[in-house]
Amino acid sequence: MARHDPQARRAAIVQAAADLIVEVGPGRLTHRLVARRAQVPLGSTTAYFASLDELRQEGLGLLANEVDDGLAEIRREFESDETDGVDGVAAFEGLVDSLHEYVSLRRNVVADVALAATATFDDRARELALSWTDGLVAVLGEYIGVDNALAVAMITDGAGVHAAIRGEPLGRDQLRRALAPFVQTSGDPR
Repeated sequence: MARHDPQARRAAIVQAAADLIVEVGPGRLTHRLVARRAQVPLGSTTAYFASLDELRQEGLGLLANEVDDGLAEIRREFESDETDGVDGVAAFEGLVDSLHEYVSLRRNVVADVALAATATFDDRARELALSWTDGLVAVLGEYIGVDNALAVAMITDGAGVHAAIRGEPLGRDQLRRALAPFVQTSGDPR
């Protein structure tokens, strides 16, 4: 990071806050930890952010953007399957693969749980936390209906909590069986 690049320094601080939220949790975030991780003077964290709460919100916002990137990938999968004439079975398997990959990455599930936990008590974080569920329902609702998409989102939320607590995701076959009742496909092997 350039020594006199305020935007790069601010970005490094926010990235450090996001990384630490995933590693130690939002409640244990401190200016000192963030400064050490970002390799900036301690005063920089307070110069760029009026409070630790503001810094935490920025870190959570960055994590929410990562969640949105995952949703964009799921949307691209469904849109490409639709334009390529892929049948419902292949689209369902693509969904299972995408969701399994998502819950297999510890950063993803810990970020989701941190967002949800913070949103439980902080209205400002609620919108960020809802971006995953609302986004997934919006993406899948077009293909499987809103009620089924909501069920898939709730199962995925549960799979994320499971992976975060246990340190390992559900197996791909377990996830497929959990989702199958909510995703109707032509030629469904169930």
